[in-house]
Amino acid sequence: MNLQTLNHFPKELEHEWNALLARSTTNVPFLRFGYLEKWWQTMGGGEWDSGELFIHLGYEGEKLIGIAPLFRTVKEGKPIVAFIGSVEISDYLDIIATPEDYREFLAALLEHLGNEDPAVWEKVVFANVPESSPFLSLFAESTISNANILLEKTFSAPLLSLPSNWEEYLAGLDKKQRHEIRRKIRRVQQEAVDQRFYFVEGNQALPQYGNAFLDLMKEDDAKKEFLSPSMQEAMLAIMNWGDDEGILRLCFLDINGVTAAGYFCFDDGNTISIYNSGFKNDMQYFSPGWVLLSYLIEWAIKNSREKIDFMRGSESYKYKFGGVDTTLYQGSIERITKS
Repeated sequence: MNLQTLNHFPKELEHEWNALLARSTTNVPFLRFGYLEKWWQTMGGGEWDSGELFIHLGYEGEKLIGIAPLFRTVKEGKPIVAFIGSVEISDYLDIIATPEDYREFLAALLEHLGNEDPAVWEKVVFANVPESSPFLSLFAESTISNANILLEKTFSAPLLSLPSNWEEYLAGLDKKQRHEIRRKIRRVQQEAVDQRFYFVEGNQALPQYGNAFLDLMKEDDAKKEFLSPSMQEAMLAIMNWGDDEGILRLCFLDINGVTAAGYFCFDDGNTISIYNSGFKNDMQYFSPGWVLLSYLIEWAIKNSREKIDFMRGSESYKYKFGGVDTTLYQGSIERITKS
């Protein structure tokens, strides 16, 4: 296998990159060429101060069979290598390879990294790898000279498999939760003067609605602190990218003329992946977050989606709505320093 290293995002590679991703073991929005390019432009919304692209491509002849989207940076005074997209705003990451080529490409990548000068890296971190990836078993059995390899669980990522109709979905929930969903929907429908559930479509509307969504996020103190100017820039750029890709699902619930709740999702035609949310504090009487999520799930069922991916995080509402845990892992390689 021939490995090539890139320190930039060549636009001419985008189609081939995404075509390989579509056949890969972990086909998620966070690994698309355009998403990672947007992430890089703001260094993850300011999560990283600086870095250098360190993308590795694997070829058999002229055929691209593997991509390791990596970058080099310095953390706590040590040179490290990590996935582009690490760590906070990219829920799932992985190397990009088909199931039949994954083992060969990962082995070649690890051998290459192991032969790098210690000045290139003291630690390599593969974050946010989903439990479905072959990375886990292959990485765990790997060895690198003069280095320790560690694989550890990091986050939960609840996933909901959808039935064929709304009533069947409700019947599968805990009785108390089923009652709560119906009660909250009934309250909005009977007590609100008006309500509207809708998706925002079309690039022209995104500046207005994208900022409206960020304003909803800022109603939560922790999210307000998280949304630095650089992070807001990153969020808006990702929304615009998702719209251009045709996978953005930005939905809102208006109650009595007030935008009460919003969800920022990706939609690949099979799975609705809920990326972030925001709710109006002074509308909590109507439980707008629960109601909007209920409407979104009902819409997904009616439109033949098979799953709701609640993505990274173990917030209790995800389980109340039927989410079942999957697990994310982090693999790391750390050089053994001589005392």
